[in-house]
Amino acid sequence: NALSIFPVGNFNSVVFHDANNGYIGCAGGFLVTNDGGTTWRIDQTASATNHTSIGFAPKKVPAGTPAANRRLFSVGAFSNHILEYGDTTKLNVSSSELLVSSCNNTANGSITVTAAGGIAPYTYSIDGGAFQSSGTFNNVSAGNHTITIRDVACGLVTKTIIVPVRPAPTVSAGPDKTIVEGDDVMLQGSSSGSPATILWSPAGTIVSGGNTLTPTVKPQTTTTYSMTITDANGCISSDNAAVTVLPYCLKVMNAFTPNGDGMNDRWIVTNNGGLCVTNVYVTVFNRYGGEVYVNPNYQNNWDGTYKGNPVPDGTYYYVINYTLFNGRKVTVKGDVTILR
Repeated sequence: NALSIFPVGNFNSVVFHDANNGYIGCAGGFLVTNDGGTTWRIDQTASATNHTSIGFAPKKVPAGTPAANRRLFSVGAFSNHILEYGDTTKLNVSSSELLVSSCNNTANGSITVTAAGGIAPYTYSIDGGAFQSSGTFNNVSAGNHTITIRDVACGLVTKTIIVPVRPAPTVSAGPDKTIVEGDDVMLQGSSSGSPATILWSPAGTIVSGGNTLTPTVKPQTTTTYSMTITDANGCISSDNAAVTVLPYCLKVMNAFTPNGDGMNDRWIVTNNGGLCVTNVYVTVFNRYGGEVYVNPNYQNNWDGTYKGNPVPDGTYYYVINYTLFNGRKVTVKGDVTILR
């Protein structure tokens, strides 16, 4: 074997290939030792102390490394010669990538990088982060990412990798609903594609279908329900629907005293402001079956008169047809007593 010295100008990298177990350093210089198997020189005779680098920890070439991979690397123009021993080439780390796309609203993609060339083992970094021994990065968002591969000789290769995007499902929990206290209602969710899982919450007032797009719910108070859908790719989307609960307001007074004292002068058939009804149709009969009062849109305003004259005190009979806010019809029959 022969040692060749080639003059070069303005170089910023030195490669030294030692057929024995040379040492590898980086960041400012290189370190080489003469272990007796080969003689060499850089403008002067080699010695145990000459040409040692300062400020870095040298790394020994791993045992069994092929001769073609035994190289020393240095950054910085501290000589006007490059030394080569044997057949040397520049560091060249290549890689292949395995990508898993990420949802557009969740960072759940992954990148797996496999390196070759240079001198193993390798370490890997993503987007300027800390280096790690594994070439796999999980919980990666969609879009561009910078992967840096470093070999044991401190050689670096940087690549830009694009993680594909997976659109999250388009979902709707359906229109908001209004019900009367004690009623139930079916929600009307929808989703693009075929959901892998469907989850509604809160679960405590779901009567049935909690894992379907159309659950039946029966809240006692106004409640907002959240529908969360996960598709086959693991992408997640959510939407909300509110169910407003109106208090039950059908309450018929069984007596009233229309004597003009300002107390109980009107016959009341709804309470809680009548919010749970859209219409009240009232018919009142005397004990002989004759109609004494009819109102197709009753507003709690009968004062115990018939054609402008007070009806006699006594018991009267009524039929009330309520139309509730949700469209349900309710008929109530009973009697009411008038006392003055």
